[in-house]
Amino acid sequence: MRQSAARRHAPVLAAAVLPLLLFGATACQSAPEGAALAPAAAPAVPVDDGAPGAEEPPARTGAKDARVGDPVRVHGQQAGHHLQVVLNAYVDPAVSIEKNYAPAAGKRWVAASMSFVNVGGASYGALGRMWAHDSAGQRHPVVPTGELTTGKPLVFDSLAVGERAEGWVVFEVPENARIERLQYQDANIQANSGGGFWAV
Repeated sequence: MRQSAARRHAPVLAAAVLPLLLFGATACQSAPEGAALAPAAAPAVPVDDGAPGAEEPPARTGAKDARVGDPVRVHGQQAGHHLQVVLNAYVDPAVSIEKNYAPAAGKRWVAASMSFVNVGGASYGALGRMWAHDSAGQRHPVVPTGELTTGKPLVFDSLAVGERAEGWVVFEVPENARIERLQYQDANIQANSGGGFWAV
């Protein structure tokens, strides 16, 4: 969705991009959930420094959430910046390959296998942010974690035209939370544009 030039170039809150993100799970579904920091591992999708649910989720304008396997086109702020994003799989709970590595007490990890393809006409830089939204209206950011039983973490520095990045991202959520959807938002776009939602 396009915005006026003034709003499009307004300052945006963006988290720093970290190198690695991993997480594992015991069940694979068509629905979402996720995570924490393991030795020498950090998330490719930036960690949101705000508390879960600290910011209101962007309002939806009747657009239908995508499902597992549905491609979502994300348009960056700069001309030629376009990603095709797909939620490949969702696991709840997600489990680390490190036996002594687990979520904090009262929490669980949920994880999403994501793929990003640069379908634009220019190199694509840092990824934006992701959240898991629960039924209580809270949203939970990606957290750094160790490698999961389901696969390796997402690693993303930049993508040349036509290149692809794929891997797992993890969210740490309350043990009893019911996750309903996942959200991705471009690092350089204001709320209500440059992102996508997936029902889980």
